[in-house]
Amino acid sequence: MALGRHIAVAGTALLLLACVSDGASPHPDLAPVWRDFIAMPAERALAIAGDPQRDRWVIGASGGHATRDRAEAEAIRQCRMRRGMRRMQAACVLYAVGDEIVWRGR
Repeated sequence: MALGRHIAVAGTALLLLACVSDGASPHPDLAPVWRDFIAMPAERALAIAGDPQRDRWVIGASGGHATRDRAEAEAIRQCRMRRGMRRMQAACVLYAVGDEIVWRGR
């Protein structure tokens, strides 16, 4: 009985990790980034520049802010900093806000 409960809890945790409010799941190449992002405190945002499918991308992530706008601004700022360090031309755009994937580049 205890084993069944542990399996159910583990399965639920995996579903929560993969699912977001709009039914989308993170790009497979972003799975480690997504796990770290979801662990951040509320009012969090994740920005991306580039294309995960082409393995040339950078991210900016931020959490624990007083407002959603502040989380988004900090994620974009971090992404732009990393984009500049890699000399990328692609613009930083929001990938996720809270638990919802808002990026439409899939």
